[in-house]
Amino acid sequence: MKQTTRKVVGLIAALGVVGAGVSIGTPASAASTLTVWADKGTIDTIKSRVTAWDNANAEYTVQLVEQDFGLVRDKLKTAVPKGQGPDILAGAAHDWIGNLVAANVLLPIDANLPNNFKDDFVPGALQAMKYNGKYYGVPGWTENIAILRNVKKAPKPLKSVNDIKDGELGINYSATTSDPYHFYPFQTMFKAPVFTSDAQGDWTNTVGMGGTNGANFAKWLKLKGTKFFGPPANAKILCDFLNPANPAKKTGLIKYWVTGAWNINAIENGAGACKTGLKIGTGYAIDPFPTGPTGIKPQQFLGIRGYLMVASGPGNTTNVPAAVDLMRFMSSEATQFSLYDNFNKTPANKAALNRAKDNPVIAGFANAANTVPMPNSPAMDAAWTIWGKAQTRIIQGKEAKPDVAWATMVKTLQAAINKTN
Repeated sequence: MKQTTRKVVGLIAALGVVGAGVSIGTPASAASTLTVWADKGTIDTIKSRVTAWDNANAEYTVQLVEQDFGLVRDKLKTAVPKGQGPDILAGAAHDWIGNLVAANVLLPIDANLPNNFKDDFVPGALQAMKYNGKYYGVPGWTENIAILRNVKKAPKPLKSVNDIKDGELGINYSATTSDPYHFYPFQTMFKAPVFTSDAQGDWTNTVGMGGTNGANFAKWLKLKGTKFFGPPANAKILCDFLNPANPAKKTGLIKYWVTGAWNINAIENGAGACKTGLKIGTGYAIDPFPTGPTGIKPQQFLGIRGYLMVASGPGNTTNVPAAVDLMRFMSSEATQFSLYDNFNKTPANKAALNRAKDNPVIAGFANAANTVPMPNSPAMDAAWTIWGKAQTRIIQGKEAKPDVAWATMVKTLQAAINKTN
């Protein structure tokens, strides 16, 4: 939104949008405002670096406006048509992009990016910010899952999924909608990707997990069942992973945990009744996923939190060059290393990530990554549910013919995708 204002440090009202925002920068008259919406965690993370850009660009002031992470997409769809949207949505999950493009609230930024911009990032990071051949933002930080291993219970990394015995694996999933995100590495062991890819490696809108490969995965899911994957909504995973094994009481048996960096603090410091944590190296390790039953190397989803260019009003593109300049600054090596150094965010910027690999947790998840960007189709909200419901029924043994149930799910999912395109 193009405005003129005097740069002021402090809280200001964000009229008609949210309760409060923060304007940062040094005093300057007739400066144009760049408005950035973000959740509190993102604002706390990016504020100092946004200030650095703002101080170097006297003709602009940046207004950070706090939004609820779970509600901001719907709020954006309401605000943008009224000309009340921000210039940038920061800390956005990349899989929101398709949904927001379909709602006409984002602008492509291809014309403002140099041709070699993709070379700055780890594989898949910038690609994740693309939808229907156009870039709508830049990457901030990455997330992926790995196999976390209790080294005292399992001194060596897994080579094959066949080496995991029943009861040794922790993977928390819903009793009704499973968790296709955490199960995806196992699914790709059967070469059953969620969608097919085009020649450029971008996702298409064609569901790719059907046919013989999908059927084989479904049959394997039923064969393994809850005895292998554990019960759904397993609240005991942390304690079972941290505590020594006691086979007589059937406790402490979990050797491997499928999870991400969000559980590292609990693992290292303990939580609740499990107060004794493990330290990396001596207590736990972060490993790549093992190969599948027939030796196929699996892939995890790559999640990106980044910065999206918002269409702040019908035809209003006045602030686009400055907004993209701020976004590129936030994706630079210096900024992304700073966000790692101060807030433990895994850099999407390749050079920053290389510097951050002195941290064994960052290095562990980076070295375990064999990732593909999580799809950002507008239908993904529905897709997770359709996909997950079939998955959990099969795991729980509720489908006599898992291959038929899987094929039905694929057909239903494709129909949902077709309705959104």
